[in-house]
Amino acid sequence: MSRSGFGVIGAPVLFIGVLQAMEMTLSPALPLVQRDLAASPGALAWIFTGSLITSAISTPIVGRLADMYDKRRLLLVLMAISGAGVLLAGLAPNVTVLITGMAVEGVWLGVLPLTVGLFRDTLTPERAATGNGLVVGVAALASALGLILAGPISSALGYRWLFLLAVAGVAAACLWAWYTVPATPRAAGGRVDWAGGLLLGGGLALLMLGLTTASAWGWTAPATLTLFAAAALTLGPWAVVELRVADPLVDLRLLAGRTPAGVTAMALVFGFASFGLIVALPMMLAAPVETGYGLGADTLWIGIYMFPMGVAGTLVAPLVGPMSRLLGRRAVLVLGSALVCAGTGLLALWHSSPWQVVAGVTIMGLGGSVGLTAGLNAVASDVPADRAAGVSGVVFVAKSVGGTFGAQLGAMVLASGAVAGVPTERGFVETYLLSAALGLLAVAAAFVIPAVVREAQARAAVSAPATKPAVRPGESL
Repeated sequence: MSRSGFGVIGAPVLFIGVLQAMEMTLSPALPLVQRDLAASPGALAWIFTGSLITSAISTPIVGRLADMYDKRRLLLVLMAISGAGVLLAGLAPNVTVLITGMAVEGVWLGVLPLTVGLFRDTLTPERAATGNGLVVGVAALASALGLILAGPISSALGYRWLFLLAVAGVAAACLWAWYTVPATPRAAGGRVDWAGGLLLGGGLALLMLGLTTASAWGWTAPATLTLFAAAALTLGPWAVVELRVADPLVDLRLLAGRTPAGVTAMALVFGFASFGLIVALPMMLAAPVETGYGLGADTLWIGIYMFPMGVAGTLVAPLVGPMSRLLGRRAVLVLGSALVCAGTGLLALWHSSPWQVVAGVTIMGLGGSVGLTAGLNAVASDVPADRAAGVSGVVFVAKSVGGTFGAQLGAMVLASGAVAGVPTERGFVETYLLSAALGLLAVAAAFVIPAVVREAQARAAVSAPATKPAVRPGESL
């Protein structure tokens, strides 16, 4: 791969991996944060809630901006904003500043849909598929690596170094992008639908806030129901606005197409299955051996047990493109969804020994990476070029919403069967089975996606080759 092509993929992948790992290191370090900043449990929860809400709001907006403006410039701006947020969190004198910094940092998730459009504009279809796979795989690997590194770094250097090391990583990614990522042409026309963005952002913020606080307040508590009702009353008018404006933030008619709708549904289910599992599995691994199902693992060993999930996802993701050409993309989409079901189902049936846990998480890592990568490749192939990043943004928001809902519902299932506050083995089994059952919906969604690119699009691709992106002096494609 040429220097520029390597940078187009490598710089955003490094950035995504650094911030994904940093976020995962925070959970084990929360006791240190609480002691140093005298933070209440409720305030600690907002460290993650604030970042989650910001991510949900910014991702679709960034996706649309990426469809309209120079993606290189937008990438550098997002890197700078996120890096500033991480630095603010690392130097925070109190928990309020830490929460603010993490909320600013949360805009980094917008880089995910931006990369789909960036790869499509600057790389060949084969390399773009490889890039999408690396984004998905490295994010999974970084999550597992973060769990392993959290303990040693925070114990040896202090929790603030979790942020400061991330700042160094973001700076390296930013410099790499500055020198190697080429500029991309601006869209011929279009405008940002700020009214739609305001309504969508407000609705998503209310929805995510309701989901993240439901376990503490109760799903039927008046405050929870009020948040969900407010979200519905905000998202409803947003849909009306999007259907009426000439240049919507999210083209709902396009999103209702078979490929966008199918991939979005798959991402929603994958988010539920993966995050529901991430809540349940560490608790089960940490349970004492005397319970009959726990392995008595500490934070380091929990990360080691889950590490194969990230490794498997990283290794298989770049192979999704060749697999799709060999087997057909629908077969690969179905395969990924089926593996997610199989991995969670295996954990429900067999989880009494380390090798069984490793086998289950490895299969799930393979399935999630294959399914999501193939879905993003399908979006890049089937959606018009000036909407690819925006639709990908909706896909990642759906995954985030599914993950938040899965984590809360998984915690509720575990709590409902707990004895003296300790989850029972049956509660873990039910959580895994629920994730496996919902995974069948992802299989069904995969069948909705067309098996091949529509003929009209294929003819257009042959008759109108992609425009080469602008390249700065000294760079090559």
